[in-house]
Amino acid sequence: MTPEQQDARTRRLVSAARALLSLQGGLYVGARRIENSLIWLGPDFQTKHRVFAEFTDAVPRDIPVGTARLLWNPEAMLATDARLASVEARFRAQLLAESVEILRHYG
Repeated sequence: MTPEQQDARTRRLVSAARALLSLQGGLYVGARRIENSLIWLGPDFQTKHRVFAEFTDAVPRDIPVGTARLLWNPEAMLATDARLASVEARFRAQLLAESVEILRHYG
């Protein structure tokens, strides 16, 4: 990757970390955005900031997240929220702390 590409990808990572800290799209959507940015930056970045992948992997696949929630029957969607909230509660502090570290280091 060229230095220009690295800079652009790092800026995307910082933007995603800011969005997660401000909870613009929720924890899951923010973590996925950061995870995607890390993939583009390479394996070293993914390893260093692995909590985002750990969190998204911990969310059961049968729970709707992001805009998929809009497509679900409201009662069925709300029935899954307790499980989603439980996973989010386990990871929330780590995700926010790691987002702060990303801003400190790259921002």
